[in-house]
Amino acid sequence: LDMPMPTLHRLLLTLESHGFVRQSKSDATWSIGIEAFRVGSAFPRAAKLLSIARPILKELSIRTGETANLGVMDLGEVIFIAQHETHHAIRAFFRPGSRGSWHASGIGKVIAAYIAVTDQKILFEKVPFEQFTEHTLIQERELLDEFNRIRAVGYAVDKEERFIGMRCIGAPVFNSSNEIVAGISISGPVARMDDSSITELGKKTTEAGNEISRLLGA
Repeated sequence: LDMPMPTLHRLLLTLESHGFVRQSKSDATWSIGIEAFRVGSAFPRAAKLLSIARPILKELSIRTGETANLGVMDLGEVIFIAQHETHHAIRAFFRPGSRGSWHASGIGKVIAAYIAVTDQKILFEKVPFEQFTEHTLIQERELLDEFNRIRAVGYAVDKEERFIGMRCIGAPVFNSSNEIVAGISISGPVARMDDSSITELGKKTTEAGNEISRLLGA
């Protein structure tokens, strides 16, 4: 690498502290650590999720007439990784790679509802959360109540909690270990996603999430 030894050593120590490399105590040689394997193994899983989900996103968008999204949770935020847009002039748009607050998102709330209680506690370290609209849930107690409702019906609803006039319905996606790995959602204006249509749209979104989960081996 043509790098000074003290600099190289500092970099190795940093990588070692995060598990990416390890040093043998017997002969002081360095080798790849277990964390490098874990991160490398995550890539094919993500690629598999995307390849399975894309046609189902398209079908969900056609069935509901709304924009369909796929997202995952990272460091307490939702990352949108795929989308199929509706042809309606008024529509929601989340550029793939964009991030959003989990507590004001259909995908974020549905993922949070199904993760382990210990992981939920980590999410709640930042409460009260930013209140984007008068409908945003910002307290731990009201969000825990929301989790109970989500698990009871199988999907989450963002009722203008991020943007006034826009709604989102999110359903869980599970892997072969029955762990939640992503969320699928539809988003659109209240005029098309009114109270009378939520149940039917929730059913269609959940069916799409179930299909992705089934293909992932859940």
